[in-house]
Amino acid sequence: MGYDLATVLCHLGHVATSLQLATTGATRRSVKSAVDSGLIRHSAKGVFSCTHLDQPTVTALQVGGRVDCLTRLSQLGIWSGIARPGLHLRLRPHHHQRRLEPGAALHWSRAVREWGPVFEVSPFDAVLQALTCLEDVDALACLESALFKKFISDDDLGELIDAAPDRLRKILSLIDRGAQSGFETFSRVGFIRDGFRVETQFYVPGAGHVDMLVNGCVGIETDGEEWHGADRFLPDRTKDREVERHGIRTLRLARPHIFDTWTTTLETVHRMVRDAEDAAS
Repeated sequence: MGYDLATVLCHLGHVATSLQLATTGATRRSVKSAVDSGLIRHSAKGVFSCTHLDQPTVTALQVGGRVDCLTRLSQLGIWSGIARPGLHLRLRPHHHQRRLEPGAALHWSRAVREWGPVFEVSPFDAVLQALTCLEDVDALACLESALFKKFISDDDLGELIDAAPDRLRKILSLIDRGAQSGFETFSRVGFIRDGFRVETQFYVPGAGHVDMLVNGCVGIETDGEEWHGADRFLPDRTKDREVERHGIRTLRLARPHIFDTWTTTLETVHRMVRDAEDAAS
């Protein structure tokens, strides 16, 4: 019964009360046996969950809250800020606060949209709260990343922008539906703020789409950490070769070039643009 109970729990949405389990035919003895054998977890009083749920989700169940904001986004690989986010939970107004890890962020507001799973907020609510917690370009990168990964829909986008804090109006006006990573967002905004003209997802025959084309003559590729590795080396260099073959100088940027040595990156791109424009004149 233990194995069957674990499977039933998954089908119930990974979390169920003792009463819900009883309706499936589970007895108190079979539930206790499944817990003792490590097949399911006793997460809170009268609440049981699958063992594969991550720690933020387990904590949310233990305190009667829901995974929210940056934590919910980071679970799915959506941009949640330059720094690794701490624990963000949504609690009901007037909820009794329990002791949590240092630095945990508790959001007490009511959810805007209903959502089935009891341990997490809706995608719309997670992104809206993230826009409140994040600063400037991080907020833009978060919104673009959520859109690219289809965590939110095109219909959600306008409503989220309207509901975002007023301090983000200017930066959110730069939203680009084609942006595919936070690295790309930060680079694009940095180039625009420095006075460059930027086209995104520029198509080059034989090479595919280049992340950005600066001033019509310099291609920029941003390498997100998820794409690092030997298996990407040859395809990336082949793409660079094809872009160069079409007369477009190419610069490939990694995280340190964007966040640690941006001034040097700008100097390099200025030089590349001057060289390209001189060659064309």
